[in-house]
Amino acid sequence: MTGKLRFERPELAAQMAASVSGRHKWNSDADGLFLAAPRRTGKSTFLKGDLRPALEAMGAEVIYLDFWMNLQLDPAEMLYAEISRALLGNAGFVARMAERAKLTKVQIGAGGSSLAFDPAQIGKTPGSSLMAALRELGEATGRPIALILDEAQHLTVSPRGEDVLKELKAARDTLNQPDDIRLMLVMSGSDRDKLSRLTNSKAAAFYGSKVKLLPLLDGYYVGWLSGLLAQSNPKLGSLNIGVLSDAFDILGRRPKVLDDAIGGALNPVTQGGLTFEASVLDHAQAIVRAEHVRYADCFAARTSTQKAVLTVLMESGDAFSPYGATTLKAIGDLIGKKTTTTSVQGALEALRRLDPPMVWKSNRGEYGLDDLGMVDWYQQAKARGEWRGIG
Repeated sequence: MTGKLRFERPELAAQMAASVSGRHKWNSDADGLFLAAPRRTGKSTFLKGDLRPALEAMGAEVIYLDFWMNLQLDPAEMLYAEISRALLGNAGFVARMAERAKLTKVQIGAGGSSLAFDPAQIGKTPGSSLMAALRELGEATGRPIALILDEAQHLTVSPRGEDVLKELKAARDTLNQPDDIRLMLVMSGSDRDKLSRLTNSKAAAFYGSKVKLLPLLDGYYVGWLSGLLAQSNPKLGSLNIGVLSDAFDILGRRPKVLDDAIGGALNPVTQGGLTFEASVLDHAQAIVRAEHVRYADCFAARTSTQKAVLTVLMESGDAFSPYGATTLKAIGDLIGKKTTTTSVQGALEALRRLDPPMVWKSNRGEYGLDDLGMVDWYQQAKARGEWRGIG
């Protein structure tokens, strides 16, 4: 119990930092660390609050970028802009550019044509490639560069995303030596299947790399949280951590959702006469039921073909091949008649146009569910014998 309001995982962060920096001969992630964890389970909090400081403590210049923060922006442009900001904010870079140009005053940006390297042109001209920018930043800072790209799978839906990924791989291969890692790449995603699109085919920029699962928060987190509860609410007395852990598991180990359940249990109006721990469990179950009702309602509102497509997609995962003979037959069997690629394509596009969308598509024509919570709903309904099919 540290008294801090954020649970810290410094040991895990230190292990990952050492691995991505090439300090481990075995189990090294010097070629790139690809981390997946379900949405809302603390992935971004860990990356920003634990891994970033661990990399900085090793002397790295860290750039963190979350593509999920603004889905309206092209992630490729977001990356170019962030690296440009890092360059322009570095006094060493500005001084070196001035020296090269023999200037006493440096003008940077749209009017900085006198510079040998213009950050505003990153990704737009051959002389200002992403590789060149990363090399410039590394030389200016005298440090290795660590790029943490959160929700990196969004690069696969950007018109320029594939080019960016290839540039990052080329930069990694050019700047790094086995005993001198100058560019560390950390790419995360809330959907393992989508993140795997960066690594699992020969067309993928990082083909051959493996996606790892970020360990979810566990009993240590619940114990830490119980300590905070005991401090702020002494009247609760000794807490049953086992029951609180059960509630956390029911909620998919999502810390903020557990906070919602705890908040409900602390409210005497919604406690329902239960013990505190039993009330937390009751609220957790109610939260999941409400989520599943939303999934069921959304599914029920779809056409029969759309329901069949969703069902096959939930069964197939990343093996889903939208227009393959096996998929077409499976969809046809569900709707009771032969289907066509045109019909399936129309259903997929309609599902993508929903707000929020139910289906995601990469630039390579790969499809996946936008929200993996629907798979949990589907699997649990089947396990309870409550799945009614597409009727």
